[in-house]
Amino acid sequence: WTDAESNMLLDIISAHKASAGDGLNFKMTFWNTATAQLPRPTKGAPKTAKACKERWQRMKKMFNVVDRIANASGFTYLHESGASIGLENEGVWTDFVK
Repeated sequence: WTDAESNMLLDIISAHKASAGDGLNFKMTFWNTATAQLPRPTKGAPKTAKACKERWQRMKKMFNVVDRIANASGFTYLHESGASIGLENEGVWTDFVK
């Protein structure tokens, strides 16, 4: 997935989020519709409904991890520099991962 393809998928999801219900869990009919809205990639095979659903699940999982870190006590998170993991805060990270 390119960034542009991921962003297009997010735009489609955002436009139809009301149909998803709690947790933004869409039915397979949505993924079939979303697939039809994506342009054919310049390289590689066209995206399938299954591929779109799996990409969304991975992005949602990554977002939840970043959101948890960004809102956890003792952490600093900036979109530009990330979580600034280093030796100076190794203990905090070790405790967080447990």
